[in-house]
Amino acid sequence: MAELSFRIPSKILQGVNEINRAGIEVSRLGKRVLIIADSDLKDPLWKLQGLLESHGIKTIVFNEEINHGSSFTIETCINLAKGSFIESLIGFGGGQTLSVARGVVAAMPNDWHPDDLFESGQMNDRYLPYLEIPISFWTPYLLQACFPMTESRGLLTSIIKGESHPARVMILDPSLCLPFSERKRIPLYYELILYCLTAVLHPKRSFLTEVHCQKGFIRLWDQREKLVKQWDLSTVLALSEAGLLVSLAQDEVSFFWPGLLVQNVSGHFQVSRSVVSLVLLPYIMDYLFESFYNEMKSFLECLPCSDDIPETPEDLLESIREGIGYYSMPSQLRSLGISMDQLAVAAETTGRMMSELEVGGITVDQLFQILKSSW
Repeated sequence: MAELSFRIPSKILQGVNEINRAGIEVSRLGKRVLIIADSDLKDPLWKLQGLLESHGIKTIVFNEEINHGSSFTIETCINLAKGSFIESLIGFGGGQTLSVARGVVAAMPNDWHPDDLFESGQMNDRYLPYLEIPISFWTPYLLQACFPMTESRGLLTSIIKGESHPARVMILDPSLCLPFSERKRIPLYYELILYCLTAVLHPKRSFLTEVHCQKGFIRLWDQREKLVKQWDLSTVLALSEAGLLVSLAQDEVSFFWPGLLVQNVSGHFQVSRSVVSLVLLPYIMDYLFESFYNEMKSFLECLPCSDDIPETPEDLLESIREGIGYYSMPSQLRSLGISMDQLAVAAETTGRMMSELEVGGITVDQLFQILKSSW
């Protein structure tokens, strides 16, 4: 019999109210579960706990703010899990929370300290039973068998990699995104467009990558007018489907440096990710426009003819700048108190993380130029 190997979760449940199936799925993993959740997910967390308890599952919750580096939080959650004799784990939240959850499920079965995981940079694919519920569909690590980890003392960040995805089940429920504020969803929407573009511009892209990117980009562009309006289920479902397509493309090329750059600036300097996204995105777009003009032009020409979809890279650049609006004004990073030296550290860290992931396409000097332009 052939050996099967999965890099992405072996089971992905996508759709409105799919979170209602969490009780059934977790009951197959164990009767005592630790939930690592975002600190602001009060109502959805109560609903999830009720679903699990209706299936006879005992829940223990960790939903404190992560502000001491992820390795510190991973160690805290491991101690809580051991003391509570948990059998499985749920990660419920955004990228930072899911990274902590992945660290716990990778370290705990091997009796590792988080420092051991950080130093090795590798998961050995022996995981605690784990279910993942992202609250957004634009994290660059959604389907990757890896996660970023920050060392608490030195604030160094590294990519921890594995051969298979730590989650046995992933639930993508777009209804969880309905409460997002305009200030949060606009930058993350444009981040997802950037992930789509950087995947299709990658020299190692495949035909399947191009198909995923084309379908994802069309879905994203069709929804851009609704960004500043009240979201409905049809909108978030379309964006969720686009996010999954883009994540599949990213998984093929393992290339998401825009997300790494935004993450490092916001994580290292304790600045809102949304603010950093809105500042950096126009300058990242400028870089793509200048460095991959012909590739971007070819990609747009392959899209179906439509009055809404931009026909040229110039149209795309202008539309994105207009969509981001006054947030893209220069010198905003400087006004946030971030120094030029700190920007250099962020660029160097991002470059090192990209080297760990064995991806290329942009140099540390180019990353620094993007940051310096916005400063």
